[in-house]
Order: sequence, then C-alpha cells, then structure tokens
Amino acid sequence: MMRALLLALALSVCATSAYAEDPGRTFAPLIGCWRGAFEGNAEMRDTRCFERVFNGRYVRDTHNVRPGSYGGQTMYFFDVQAQTLAFTYYASDGAMSTGHARVERGAFVFDEHAYVGADGQTMRMRARWTLDGADRFVATTEVERDGAWQPWARITYRRQPR
Repeated sequence: MMRALLLALALSVCATSAYAEDPGRTFAPLIGCWRGAFEGNAEMRDTRCFERVFNGRYVRDTHNVRPGSYGGQTMYFFDVQAQTLAFTYYASDGAMSTGHARVERGAFVFDEHAYVGADGQTMRMRARWTLDGADRFVATTEVERDGAWQPWARITYRRQPR
C-alpha cells in the first residue's frame, strides 16, 4: 500500500514542468524491464526495457514482440519548442511515429499521433499506460477508424527481476 501511495505521489509530481523537462525523472517508475501479455492472445508477449541514456536527458524504451520478429525502440525527450515530453518510435519493419506525451492522474498519456508504416500508410493512434503499483502497468492503445476511436491492443505488463 505504501509503495502504491509513493508511486502516486511521484507521478503527481511528474506533471510539473521541472519533471517534464527531465525524462529520466519522469519515466523513473518504468526504468527496468517488463513483460506483458496481449489481451485476447495469451501466447503473444511483449518485453520492454526502459533505460536512461545521455546523462538521463533521454529515456530509451526497447521492445520485442514474441512469437515473431517485430520490435522497436522509442526515445523519450523534452521537446523544447512544444515545452512538453515527446517521443520518436522506430519499428523493426521500417515504420515510425513521433508525438507528445504527458503524465495525467497516475498514467502516461500518449496523445494522438500518426504511425507511418514502411509503405507510407498511416494509422492514427493514441495510448494510455496506467500504473498499478510499482510492478505492474496496463498499456491500452486505440486506433482511429472512420472518425471513431476503437480499441487496438491492451497489454498488462509486470516488472521483471534484474
């Protein structure tokens, strides 16, 4: 209970601009490795590892989906022009996306952004990662289809031992 209270307090502080300017501190609750199962497909798993890089000014998030060979890498950073957290994602299949993020009521919120496939096709996406204590988070991703947001993926992650 105390760990959950401290985590909630830390995330509420992360919403301040000083923390937004320091992704290493903002993403501190996620630093380390996590493994998650896709809802509706228990055999499909995603492993992601978060680490501070470049003196903590950036956070790198590397992930791999198994079975299969899909993965990618996200760099989180402070966007000086927009004065907010930002991210750039590079996928193993040549796709990429860029966008902005924020911390809101105990969750990391990834605003609407375009995921651009290697073939140039775009998909509008948004996501919310809700922390549930220090060792679990749920990532929910939605896609826009015909002008309406629809569920796309839901993954429950658990922290992995170091």
